[in-house]
Amino acid sequence: MNRTLPLVLLAAAVVGRARVLPAQDTASIRVAARLAVEGNSDSARTLLGGVLARTRPTDPSYAQALYWRARTSTYADSAERDLRRVALEFSTSAWADSALLQLTQLALAAGNPSSSFELAGRLRADYPTSALRAAAALWGGRAAFEIGQPRSACALLDTARAEGAADVEFMNQVTFYRSRCTPQLLAPPPARADTTRGPAASATTVTPTPATPARAAAAPAPAPRESVATPRYEVQAAAASSEAAARDAVRKLTRAGLPARILAGGRYRRVRVGPFAGREDADAALRTVRRLLGGSPFVVRVP
Repeated sequence: MNRTLPLVLLAAAVVGRARVLPAQDTASIRVAARLAVEGNSDSARTLLGGVLARTRPTDPSYAQALYWRARTSTYADSAERDLRRVALEFSTSAWADSALLQLTQLALAAGNPSSSFELAGRLRADYPTSALRAAAALWGGRAAFEIGQPRSACALLDTARAEGAADVEFMNQVTFYRSRCTPQLLAPPPARADTTRGPAASATTVTPTPATPARAAAAPAPAPRESVATPRYEVQAAAASSEAAARDAVRKLTRAGLPARILAGGRYRRVRVGPFAGREDADAALRTVRRLLGGSPFVVRVP
């Protein structure tokens, strides 16, 4: 089922971090972008559909047309599909970082702050020279609050404040969310009193019975909660358009000792590595995947 796209995302993208179209863009894309900014989304989508129909995916304008079609989409599902194509298939294009920022915003608006946090981190890690790094820090900080990581949230907002200081409107947004970073919020949690030890008993009052060890053994019950909360991670290594390309990627990864597999479903064959019990192991695998396959692999959190 399609989800209606929150218009605030498009407005924020247009007003907050507008991008100037490169000179090599076709006249049609320039006209469509202008129509989108002016609010004529239907006309823009029609124009962009024509561009995509007659343009080869290898042409630089193809990724740009996909990006603007996502920006003018009425439904979040359609926008997300186009944006993911730009971020995965055209990760070296001038629009890949913009697509990632839009995906970060969509994920948070859809109630998926974990995904939003991961996407913001990926933008900052994979595009160190991007002009959108400060915006990614802002949205990543917002998402970190939602997933219960206030220290990470405040650190990201401090980064956004440092990197985006020249933009007054942007700084107002950062200041608004940074106001949550109070000393009380950032204070370490108070040490818990050790309730497992009672007052020292005298030798005359202690009468061991078989029931006493049984009660003591049953005391440490919170262990299952920790195991349920432990996350797992995988590495999205590639999104191949053919089965042969996906299998070739799996062979390379397997030879390097990585547990790789192909995920069925959809137009593209996704190659995943993992799962890994800890984020550090996933990050190490990510570096190996990037060295073997190139592109823009990224870490995903799985249930």
